[in-house]
Amino acid sequence: MPLKVSTEPKENRQLEMTIEVEQERVDQELRKAARKLAGQYRIPGFRKGKAPYHIVAQYVGLPALFNEFIEKLGEEVYRQALEQEQIEPYAPASLDIASLEPLTYRLTIPLEPKVDLGDYRSLRLEEEEPVVEEAEIEEQLKQYLEQYAGWQEVDRPSQYGDMLTIDVKSVLVQEDAAEGEETVVLDETDWDVTLDQENPMEPPGFDEALLGMRPGEEKEFVLSWPEDSQSIYAGKQARFHVKLHKIQAYEQPELNDDFAKLVGPDFETLDDLKESIRQSLLEEKKREAEQEYLEKALDLLVEQSQMEYPPVVVEDQLDAMVQEFERQLRQFGIESLESYLQQTGQSLEEYRESLREAAERVARRNLVISELYQAEGLEVTDEDIEERIKEMFGEEADSQDPSTQGLIQIMRQGAGRSILESQILQEKALQRLLAIVRGEELPPPGQKEDGQESTEEGEPAEQASAEATPEASAGGSDEENASEASEHAPVASNETPDETSEEAPEQQ
Repeated sequence: MPLKVSTEPKENRQLEMTIEVEQERVDQELRKAARKLAGQYRIPGFRKGKAPYHIVAQYVGLPALFNEFIEKLGEEVYRQALEQEQIEPYAPASLDIASLEPLTYRLTIPLEPKVDLGDYRSLRLEEEEPVVEEAEIEEQLKQYLEQYAGWQEVDRPSQYGDMLTIDVKSVLVQEDAAEGEETVVLDETDWDVTLDQENPMEPPGFDEALLGMRPGEEKEFVLSWPEDSQSIYAGKQARFHVKLHKIQAYEQPELNDDFAKLVGPDFETLDDLKESIRQSLLEEKKREAEQEYLEKALDLLVEQSQMEYPPVVVEDQLDAMVQEFERQLRQFGIESLESYLQQTGQSLEEYRESLREAAERVARRNLVISELYQAEGLEVTDEDIEERIKEMFGEEADSQDPSTQGLIQIMRQGAGRSILESQILQEKALQRLLAIVRGEELPPPGQKEDGQESTEEGEPAEQASAEATPEASAGGSDEENASEASEHAPVASNETPDETSEEAPEQQ
């Protein structure tokens, strides 16, 4: 018998469905529930399982009977209603009990996102050619010079910044001290000190007294500690005797052909080194420019596209981003997201909300990418899969190791293939988008890569995995998302009308 079903479209690609279950079916379920509960309770005047329906219903209450089947029946009639109304949900629906008399379910069903790319083939985006400035090359050369700089022994008068190796002995000046009695302040041999004009040693004047000395030279001088010094010798004088053994200066090598050879054996001249730096910087700038150009192209496509999608699209992306963050936390030795949130004083809801804007942006990009590869008729071939497997496994792809071959087989035919196909499709879509905005010559939209026209209707625009998009984030594969949607199982809200709030009596 057909179900009594009514539907009402809601905003954001959602459908509200109301299902009224015929009373005969409800009565059957109530009696089955009563028979089950009759065997669990000791009802006065009846043996277990022998009390009639109306006695059981009076004893345990109708809400207890409904609770025995109401969720399972809701799932059954929901699947039946989907088939009857020919509705394909995008994700599991939320289920509420609207009333018990008559038994009526109300469901909110997420529908497949709708994406209209508009005249995307006419999109154009100016591209700037990256340029390496001479100042950038000079900066890299400075870094190389600093890398190969070091302390070099020199034969000249000492100056600030030099490191001196000295013998030093100092004693307090004490006019009332007995003959032969002295208080030693400092007595060091082969002591390395660096003359620092901004942060001189104590007592004041010590660094300055060593200026201008040459290796082998000896010098005596008297210095005083100020009255407000933190030293235990505050307000006292000391006589210093210093012998300078060695002076070292922190020097950089001379920027010439010999230095280029020092940096690497491939460089014969300084010009060779500069050209290598130029090419390295240029390649890095090209990669950055390509990524930035792709970001702008995606934003341009999203901006001109019209799309409508259910909230679950963003919620799924938020789930993926939270899972990815949890994975990163574990890599840093943090056991759980809960402990991290406790340390930062955030709740999970607050953290998710902080990600919402980014999740919305990623979700919208994924939707247009998915729509683009369908509109363009892009496909994944066996050759694409094999090439990706070789990239992933390298030389081990030809290994006879059973575990390796088992993994490869999953990538070729199992669940892993679905993940690879999703990644490859998105990469192809992004490359096609770049070709479009650059104005390159392309086959007509919808034509397969082998030149044949695509005759299949466009598949639903599933939410794309974020791994191949500029904002990489972990998430379920397309196969997992499709599997969830195909089950058509509603998510019960665990909320029922007031009449189900009564508690059944405890079992005796």
